[in-house]
Amino acid sequence: VTYHMMEFFRTVPDNPESGEQERAHAAWIEAIPKVVVSTTLTESDWNNTSIINDNLVAAIEALKQQPGKDIVIFGSPSLTQALAQLDLVDAYQLTVSPVLLGKGIEFFAPLAEKQSLQLVANRVFASGALGLHYQVKKL
Repeated sequence: VTYHMMEFFRTVPDNPESGEQERAHAAWIEAIPKVVVSTTLTESDWNNTSIINDNLVAAIEALKQQPGKDIVIFGSPSLTQALAQLDLVDAYQLTVSPVLLGKGIEFFAPLAEKQSLQLVANRVFASGALGLHYQVKKL
């Protein structure tokens, strides 16, 4: 689902109504390596995109061994939950918005074991939203 939502950014450069921020974000997304975890998607024609269909643990551990920056998950609660269950999440960068929806997708599914977090950084935005960066404390 997230992959198809993110494909919107492929249309931004050709849309005359796209704003400067959208264009910058679209250029960044186009340039970075993208890894899609899916049981249904088998190929992608999007620049710098690879697909993980099975062996999630081995694939993520191999990615973590590669040089470069952090692995970032955009939006996917189910992938985040799966990686947390497998103890493959090193940090969380969360935004808490000043809105109560009353329903929605549960972001933190029950874990087999408690995970302790250490606050690394925080930021208050003009909107009242909070940006929180937590490191997972590894035992």
